[in-house]
Amino acid sequence: MEFNRKIIGYLKQWKEKKNRKPLIVRGARQVGKTSAILLFAKKHFDYIVNINLEKTEHKRLFSRESTREEFEKIITTYFDIPLVDGKTILFIDEIQELPYIIRLLRFFWEERPGLHIIAAGSLFEVKLIQQNIPLPVGRIEFAFLNPLNFFEYLEAMGEINLLKYINNFNSKEKIPGGIHDKLINLFNEYVLVGGMPEAVKVYAATKNIQEVNNIYSNLFTSFKDDIYKYSSRASSKYLDFILEQSPLSAGLSITYEKFAGSDYKSRELHNAFDTLSQAMLIYQVRATKSRSLPLIPNQKKPPKLLFLDIGLVNFQMGIQTELLQLKELTSFYQGRIAEQVVGQNLLASFVSSPPNLFYWYKGKGSEAEVDFSLVYKSKIIGIEVKSGKSGRLRSIYEFEKQTRSSKLLRIYSGEFNINKSLISLPFYLMPRWEDFV
Repeated sequence: MEFNRKIIGYLKQWKEKKNRKPLIVRGARQVGKTSAILLFAKKHFDYIVNINLEKTEHKRLFSRESTREEFEKIITTYFDIPLVDGKTILFIDEIQELPYIIRLLRFFWEERPGLHIIAAGSLFEVKLIQQNIPLPVGRIEFAFLNPLNFFEYLEAMGEINLLKYINNFNSKEKIPGGIHDKLINLFNEYVLVGGMPEAVKVYAATKNIQEVNNIYSNLFTSFKDDIYKYSSRASSKYLDFILEQSPLSAGLSITYEKFAGSDYKSRELHNAFDTLSQAMLIYQVRATKSRSLPLIPNQKKPPKLLFLDIGLVNFQMGIQTELLQLKELTSFYQGRIAEQVVGQNLLASFVSSPPNLFYWYKGKGSEAEVDFSLVYKSKIIGIEVKSGKSGRLRSIYEFEKQTRSSKLLRIYSGEFNINKSLISLPFYLMPRWEDFV
């Protein structure tokens, strides 16, 4: 099964750009980078050179540092594929395995600008920092891939008519109750299964959550194996601990000191959290109380934690059986589970650059706090996540009073509604939040 991912539309635009640069697609392991790039390549190019630097024979082939001309000669000789401007795409997978090739991209841009080049890396930033490798600034560009958002999940499940309906839905319509209920049920299923491509593929074929659990068990094992690639023996124990415990704290504020009941000190865990953030396995949502642009993080206030994917969170918590048995949405969406799934769909909205995602608080003895805040088109967006169809909105209206040029968004299981300044968006319309704000 091949997934039609949002990033493919971005890659089409990149292909046609006049001042196109070599592109590096970044994302955690197993989020579907290779599959999406190859699907795009098959549709739009006559020739594909696919170099995977995790393959021993490929890594050995390019292990000696070479010039651009030598690099091209190896490709045309070994792969027997011509490098034709406009017709050939050169795809270098897991480029961080041979960092000198990252520097080589500069010379491709300067000397072979007509050749389309895409690279991908799972531990890209970690490796660069580790080996103190400078990026060829201004000569490359980036794209970012996260687990499947809900719309991508719908397509993978074959719900094409529903997907067409919500893609074409406009704010003047009323969504029929039957369609709303169906989409909420499918969103519940998405929350249960998650958005990791292999897990979605298995669930689409079997509808068996135990098969999905086997996938997630293997994924956690591969993430742990990676730890030893980007850490010393001394720091690997902290990384391993955080990897195990972070899903249990998804959607919650955390402190580094004694995180998850450990005896580890703040400095030890702070570095480990940063490393896993660079590997895109976790995201730390910083606090801000800014009332106008720019949003400035308060580094002293604890961040909220998002893990890579809700399916991995559920697996690590061991709560799939409980979720399957619950009937009421208000029971299903425990607050932090809802924040995790909304947070990861927000992150998936940004392909060309990662967002600066905050949570907003008023301060000065006030309890007012808004789950997410970010800047979009020179507006400060406040996003409140509600577990069920109702709930007090005191904090989001306080946010409106306190901030300038703001837009208000409630994400919940109720129906689509715009009431003056507040846009109420059902969970299943999350991938279109930008259209409504």
